[in-house]
Amino acid sequence: MTVCRSWLLLISPLSAQIVWQDLDAAFQRARFQDRILLIYIYTPWCAPCIMMDQTTWAHPVIATFAVKNFHCVRLNAEERDSIPFNGTLFPYLPEVHANQLAYLLLEGKMEYPALVLMEPSGNSLLTLRGYVNVRLMDEILRYFGGGFYRRMSWDAFQKTYPSQL
Repeated sequence: MTVCRSWLLLISPLSAQIVWQDLDAAFQRARFQDRILLIYIYTPWCAPCIMMDQTTWAHPVIATFAVKNFHCVRLNAEERDSIPFNGTLFPYLPEVHANQLAYLLLEGKMEYPALVLMEPSGNSLLTLRGYVNVRLMDEILRYFGGGFYRRMSWDAFQKTYPSQL
């Protein structure tokens, strides 16, 4: 008896997942590998964050490209345990209901979800607040992950790379 295995693809589609890294360890690796840190700042109660997890970050093209080209970190903005980063411990700040590191990365504008792209030197390249759909995330990741930000403007890049997602 011959078994047709193509139905397996319909039942269990291949899906890529982002393996989120510890921030401090990812920062150290980024410095040695000259890769950008992708820091996704979220809260567990945030509906747009949950939607972004289920759509944008779960998309196989986004997940695969992010893992191959960035050090991906998921940071709960309201983490109550101190977060180690680059030799400093960042505590929870009860007066702003956020961890100090998230507060500093977002420059006090605590809107979720948020995306921070950081060079291995620690310089921030991009801080983006709010839900990012798959198409825009594809363009952002390709622009920064492909190094295009070093040689062309965002507008010029968007004209040469229209996302197919």
